[in-house]
Amino acid sequence: MTDFLAGIPGPVALVAAVALLFAESGLLIGVFLPGSGTVLALGWLAGHGVVEVWVAAVGAFLATASGCQHGYFRGRHDGLLRRHLVKRLGEQRFARLESALDGRAEVTVVVSQCFAVVRTLVPRLAGRCEMTHLRFTICNVPVAAAWATTLVLLGAWSGAAYERVQTVVGLAGLPLLTIAALIALAVWWIRRKRLRQPS
Repeated sequence: MTDFLAGIPGPVALVAAVALLFAESGLLIGVFLPGSGTVLALGWLAGHGVVEVWVAAVGAFLATASGCQHGYFRGRHDGLLRRHLVKRLGEQRFARLESALDGRAEVTVVVSQCFAVVRTLVPRLAGRCEMTHLRFTICNVPVAAAWATTLVLLGAWSGAAYERVQTVVGLAGLPLLTIAALIALAVWWIRRKRLRQPS
């Protein structure tokens, strides 16, 4: 992998990474694209002098943040995501998902930036649940900047351990995502139980 990366010209790598990161966070096809791996690869190239570190970090941040903005506005006007999720989850489960996001939208937007797939879907859901654009931007942009900068620096400092760092970053999200899902499930169950109790 590193031999392949070493052969890519800097401007080509930067443009390709920016396009990929925008698609990963802004288009529905992004659920199949590598976001964290792309930023780490860009950082690795920066660490080897192919591109400037600050250019890589700014490029990755702008691409993923603008992709999330695009996803937010598409969520306001596009029914494709809703039809897809209703088909997968059912109308009642989708309604509960929208209700949960509406109640904890800020936290969901912040946390979603760190995980693949949800980084693509949550901006659209935020737009659907009528989270204001200002609230979404305040929650998303600083985290996108921190996420992009951290992964670029990790990639730049990884050196010969790049493959190992890429694997660890990919696997680190799994237990965190599982914990987040369990917490969300527990909160939903407790709220549901309280609603069923007679007043």
